[in-house]
Amino acid sequence: MFLDSVGIILRKNELSPNKIIVLDKIQGKIECISSIHSLSTGALITYNIKKQGTMHFISDSTLIYIPLSLAQSDMLFFHHVLELIYYFTQIGNCCQEVFDLLAFLYSTEHTSMTTQSKKFFLLKLLTSMGSIPEISGARSTVITQLNVLDINQLDAMTISVSDEKELDRWLWC
Repeated sequence: MFLDSVGIILRKNELSPNKIIVLDKIQGKIECISSIHSLSTGALITYNIKKQGTMHFISDSTLIYIPLSLAQSDMLFFHHVLELIYYFTQIGNCCQEVFDLLAFLYSTEHTSMTTQSKKFFLLKLLTSMGSIPEISGARSTVITQLNVLDINQLDAMTISVSDEKELDRWLWC
């Protein structure tokens, strides 16, 4: 049993509201059964978790934060980030960087997120999930340099037009 686990709800099962997919800070993406139906997709929660066989059971969950300002400023971007994590990570994938990136998104000032900063965020997210284009032309020095930057540099960063085009090409691939 893990006491006071922290996670973000990626998806709720429409047919069975007790089943949820959580991005757990320690265990990665896990399928869970919760006794509470009112948990929202995108919610940051703490909980106790117990594994029985292949299922995880959540109890004593507490809502920490719902990123309403993020959803208000750019619902589509927020929704797509949650979907990317849901579809491109495997159950049991324990990539701490993915959780940290999503937690960063929850903590940043959403009105200051420019189109460039969203592209940079997506680069960091996709590479941390192991999604790298197979086209050799998409791998460039610019992408490597951007990818090694810390996500906390997001606000201070500006990308030249040519580097942004390179990033656009990488994201399209």
